[in-house]
Amino acid sequence: MNTDKNSAATTAEVAAPPATDSPHFIDNRGPVGNFITGAIALVLFLYPMYCGFFGGPPSLQYRPTYLALILVLTVLILPSGIFPRHSRREWGLNAVILAGAGACVWVAMNWLDFSLVFTLSLAEKIGCAVLILGAMEMTRRTAVKPMNYVAVVAILYALFGYMLPNLFGHAGLTVDRLLWSQIFSTDGLFGTPLAIGANYIGLFVFFAALLECSGGGQKFMNFTLALAGRFRGGPAKVAILASALMGMMSGSAVTNIVTTGVITIPMMKRVGYRGSFAAGVESTASLGSQITPPILGATAFLMSEITGYPLITIMGLTLVPCLLFYFCIFAQVHLASIKYDIEKIDPSELPDLRRAGLEVIPFFVPIVVLVVLLWNRYSADYAVSLSIISFLAVCLLTRETRNSLFANFMTGMRQGAATCIPLVGSLAIAGVIIGVLTMTGLGDRLSYLIEIVSGGNIHVMIIMTAVTCILLGMGMVTVGAYVLVAVTVAPLMVDLGIELIVAHLFIFYFAVMSAISPPVMVGVFAAASIANADPIRTALHSLRLSIVGFLVPFIFIYDPRILMIGGITFHGIYLLFSVVIAVLALAIGFERYTFHRRIPTWQACLFLAAAFVTMIPSIMLSTFGLIAIGALLAFEYFIQSRKIGLGRGD
Repeated sequence: MNTDKNSAATTAEVAAPPATDSPHFIDNRGPVGNFITGAIALVLFLYPMYCGFFGGPPSLQYRPTYLALILVLTVLILPSGIFPRHSRREWGLNAVILAGAGACVWVAMNWLDFSLVFTLSLAEKIGCAVLILGAMEMTRRTAVKPMNYVAVVAILYALFGYMLPNLFGHAGLTVDRLLWSQIFSTDGLFGTPLAIGANYIGLFVFFAALLECSGGGQKFMNFTLALAGRFRGGPAKVAILASALMGMMSGSAVTNIVTTGVITIPMMKRVGYRGSFAAGVESTASLGSQITPPILGATAFLMSEITGYPLITIMGLTLVPCLLFYFCIFAQVHLASIKYDIEKIDPSELPDLRRAGLEVIPFFVPIVVLVVLLWNRYSADYAVSLSIISFLAVCLLTRETRNSLFANFMTGMRQGAATCIPLVGSLAIAGVIIGVLTMTGLGDRLSYLIEIVSGGNIHVMIIMTAVTCILLGMGMVTVGAYVLVAVTVAPLMVDLGIELIVAHLFIFYFAVMSAISPPVMVGVFAAASIANADPIRTALHSLRLSIVGFLVPFIFIYDPRILMIGGITFHGIYLLFSVVIAVLALAIGFERYTFHRRIPTWQACLFLAAAFVTMIPSIMLSTFGLIAIGALLAFEYFIQSRKIGLGRGD
């Protein structure tokens, strides 16, 4: 196929891929090292799958054992990043991680002895401290290391917070009590976040890695090229569709950018898009991967566990915001392609649509199986286990995937295990932070503080929550930002009358949007590095293209019916229709271009103002906004008709 070769060649000339937020396995340790990492990865894959089918050991045996395997894998895969590889000083840090793994095994073997004993000997205190330090050192080696800073502050607060006055102080915690609660209870390091990582998220990560390593990414790319490449501005539309489809596998914005961006960004630049705009499209479309059902990154599983809502319900509720998000990008890209007269991709470079569609079917089968099983209320670990098995069975049906099945399987195992390291690290440290918030009562006091600052005003409190999510999410994975805000602010939002799942979805969306929010904007820097573009210009394009991601949460927080949360209603359909038209008006206003001509700034401002009014969740205001947008479009139609008439000499 011509497209693959041309794209690959172009990509190699543009830029090397930047570092991702997930470490990637590299076969550079020789046969023995690769065998060990492969064996550990296989255990990390089969252990939770076995427990999903047949049940597992007690929590304080299963979770420490799982964490111990991740810690050992970290030493084998990730360098310290501080000292030279394999130097004595690096092995000193490796020893901390390995000691933490040994402490995990100790906890798994002796947890029952500490179930009613709250005092620890000096050796036991050292063992608990080493375990926490080992987890922190593991996390420090990944992109989620900002979690450690929050954890250190939390631990210091637990030990010395009694010195603080009034609202910020607490009764005090002894070292024994702190370490016991963190290690020998399910309210600390081995708490709910790590449990979800060990039970569900790890399996989904392996599922995504198997799909990708078996060629799923390339098949999805071929399919989107065949589907969207034949239209005007095709490369940008390919980037949007490819990112959405890849999001069903990776659930990671930066990984998505690296996977699809090295192909789509050079294609967009080649047909005439500016580098900053191309990078903005890719970073924004890849950001949507975290809100694309059914995988939704790692956060959906935590949300399901915390709220008690079934995972399939959360997937359904995220469908409308996801479609609106991508429609906003599509509308702006389409208008930009008309404005700059960017044509479609040369048909000779496009794969055959029928063949590409047939080739991608095997990679959709496990996703369909997953959704069907979740719809029938099977547990998440059981559903994803059967989905993986169905995918392996489908791979046996075609010669291409059958001949390379074992090699792809082991590559997927190693890659999935490597991707688990930052996820498990962030979840374990999140457990430490939540444990401190619970034991000291700080979570309740923070909620009370927010309530005081907001004066009980729900509008102020919602804005404060959005800002908090964005600030915490800068440089932190979505799951970390979400869980920290969810345990402190979500209960207050519920007390003020907001439905539980709606409050958590609001927090989730703003935690996701933090990836392209200045000044950190990790996703923007990744895309800009591929495009050799200015990061500031890229950030401005990204924020403009993703504006719906910042607005829709405010819409459904005030009127959840747009999510069809209580079923499909006339009000919900009307509100959704209004927002769709408003998104189109936003695109016209931002691009300063209708479907026929450039428009002056004052007219673009009118389109933007009408769009914002239409998005207000009120039948009266939405109707008023729709009338205003209709009048503006009618004016444009009149102008265009007059031009055509003058051109004909009428």
